Amino acid sequence: MKLLIATVLGVFLTQALANDNININNSGNDGGNVNQQVNINNQDNVANINNWNGWNSWDSMCDYAKGFAATRLYNKKICVVTRIKPSFPTMEQLSAIAKSKKVPTNNQLVTYTINQKPIVHIEEYGKHIESLCRGMPAYTAQEMPSSARGYAVCCSSSIITILGINLCF
Repeated sequence: MKLLIATVLGVFLTQALANDNININNSGNDGGNVNQQVNINNQDNVANINNWNGWNSWDSMCDYAKGFAATRLYNKKICVVTRIKPSFPTMEQLSAIAKSKKVPTNNQLVTYTINQKPIVHIEEYGKHIESLCRGMPAYTAQEMPSSARGYAVCCSSSIITILGINLCF
């Protein structure tokens, strides 16, 4: 009986602590190549998304345990931190999106506006976000109400489509 309980418990713990590593390769209409990699660490409750697209590359860290997500935008040379809200995909949704390779469409994107005041103490957002944003200016971003989304100058909708995010400056 103890062996059966240990086996069942081991199966459930293995699934709960499992990691997902998903690679997505896309060829653009102009013949360019975009490569995305999604790494989900269920034990630490974090997800790391890398998007390699030349100068338009970015990296995101979603720290679900701390309740914050950050994106390092290489072409802007900044890091943007936001709170994970209910509109933000869960780790399970992110895994499903990455596995299906179907990113949200433009009308499914949630728009965030970037505050102009830089973050002074990035370490307050946790060690994962601190390591992503260390050495570059970091700013917070707030979700925009849907009624105000048409008034901001936004980055290309392809910036962080796997998370369903559109950043506005």
